[in-house]
Amino acid sequence: MSLESFMLKDEVKEVEYVASNRFVDKEGKVEKWKLKTITADENDAIRKQCYKQVQVGKRMKQEFDTVKYLELLADKCVVYPDLHNVELQDFYNEMDSIKLLKKHLLNPGEYDDLMQEIQEINGYSLDDAVEEAKN
Repeated sequence: MSLESFMLKDEVKEVEYVASNRFVDKEGKVEKWKLKTITADENDAIRKQCYKQVQVGKRMKQEFDTVKYLELLADKCVVYPDLHNVELQDFYNEMDSIKLLKKHLLNPGEYDDLMQEIQEINGYSLDDAVEEAKN
């Protein structure tokens, strides 16, 4: 037995993904988006932002906001197009990167497919996501 197999360099994996056939370059080729993975620490930081206090009867309870989590995850993982690019935001007159993605760049089906891809590259299966949403 050797621990060398566990001695991997920290790698951010970047993948290309076709989020929509509507975006084409000057030659008419479909633009591929670039998505990156995040670390467990980055994921924890995102998750911490997604808890909210809700009242249940006379008590307060912490509830996880899955929609907010997926939005923040997408914001962190979408590398190209750069959702924070001022020129792109100005074109759509939308300074909020999440609204830019959901309201202007992708239709609902494309957005849902993107969310699934982002979860998969970060090690979550669809079953994990469903279970997470239940908790």
